[in-house]
Amino acid sequence: MIDIISQHGDEILWGLLGTIMIVSGGFFVGTFVGIVMAFLLVSRQRMMRWPVRTFVELIRNTPFLIQAMLLFAAFGVLRIRMEPMLVGGAVVAIYTSAYMAEIVRGALKSIPDGQWDAASALGLRSLARFRLVIYPQLLPFALPAGVNLFGTVAKESAFLSAVSVAELTFAGQVVIAQTFKVFEVWAIVGVLYLVLILSILAAANRLERGLGWSKHA
Repeated sequence: MIDIISQHGDEILWGLLGTIMIVSGGFFVGTFVGIVMAFLLVSRQRMMRWPVRTFVELIRNTPFLIQAMLLFAAFGVLRIRMEPMLVGGAVVAIYTSAYMAEIVRGALKSIPDGQWDAASALGLRSLARFRLVIYPQLLPFALPAGVNLFGTVAKESAFLSAVSVAELTFAGQVVIAQTFKVFEVWAIVGVLYLVLILSILAAANRLERGLGWSKHA
């Protein structure tokens, strides 16, 4: 195992870096889109709700791998040339947006109607009402679920290796093809995924404790 790390460690680390870039970039974009969709889901306008609900249910009830393959195939059919890393990030963003929309929708529903009425009674405009009244109550409910989603997305991103995205699992496959040491390489890759996920959870727990939100976890 030591010889694999010494000879192929740079390839594996580049794969880890690729995973971090794809997951973090896609998750950031998907979170923003998901928040917008959450407000559409709680809208009183049915014509605004049902297309978003259809999208959310479609993504949440189909495998991540199938979504990745379909998106890559779609770009091929349309003859659009795009870097696999960017397409991989787009897949992560789409997946994240659907789940984040449900997380934020649930958090919005957890806020009593009286809080919305009180914010309106103060004469605050929509943006100020959200920033000053709703957001401080929304974040403690949404953060724990959002962090768990981040960890899930990081694990699901391993399926992107099936469509030749240069992430950690793909790097492991390349090293296995060169060394024929299956167990050792997958053990290293597994440990790196474990460290990545635990780091995400530890950072989130520290943030919650620092802001006094631990009781909501």
